[in-house]
Formats: sequence, structure tokens, C-alpha cells
Amino acid sequence: MNEDYEYRRAPNRGVIWLAATAVILLIVATTLTGSDELSLMVWALGAMTLCWMLLPKPVAGIRVDDEYLVLSAWREPRPIRLDDIAYLRMTEASAETYLAIVYKDGTEEGVFAGDLPDIDILAEVMAARGIAVRDRY
Repeated sequence: MNEDYEYRRAPNRGVIWLAATAVILLIVATTLTGSDELSLMVWALGAMTLCWMLLPKPVAGIRVDDEYLVLSAWREPRPIRLDDIAYLRMTEASAETYLAIVYKDGTEEGVFAGDLPDIDILAEVMAARGIAVRDRY
């Protein structure tokens, strides 16, 4: 029996830090120049930053147990039975996908790259459950 594997990636706060830094720089520029035109930009950018902070940002990730691979486990969970998976294949289908699930019936499904851990870790976790991760060649 294998342990359950969970991979969670918290949302990126880089945009918020960038906007907050821009607000501070605009406040400094407005203070130094005494320009009223820049104060409108400070209020607008400050309001946009506050709105961005208040928007919900879901956690990305997957969960793997002995029976299921759960994609988007904390947003819209989508369980896939491990018995239905033939193997995982590295692919270059799009910028958002670098791994495809190949089912035993021959169909393929791309997996959102933001949900996946490092490929070496994923290969190890899936190998423990009898599913191979193959290269694209």
C-alpha cells in the first residue's frame, strides 16, 4: 500500500507586490514633483491592487492515492482511475501542457502544467503505483 501523495502550489503573489511597489513609487513621485496628475494614477493603481488582492486565487495541485489521480484537486476535482491510465507521456502540446495522460483505450488528455510537481517527483510517485512516465520520443 502506497502513501497518498498531495502536491499543492499556492497562488503567486508577485503581481500584488509589483503593483504595491508601483503605488509606492508613484506616491514618492507625486510628493517630489507636486503633480496632481500623478495622484489620479496613484488612486487608480491602488484601487486595482486592492481589487486584485480581494479576488479569490485557488490553490493548484494534484492528489494521488492507490486508486485515483485527482487533477485540479483543490479547484474542480477531477478523479481519474489509475486502472484506466496506460502511461503518462511528455508532450509539447501547448504552453500550458507538458504532460499527457494516455488511457488504455488509446485516447489522450493534456494536463495543466500549473497543477503538476517537478516531473522527476511525479515519475517516482506514479512508478510506485505501476504507471510509467515516458518521453515524447
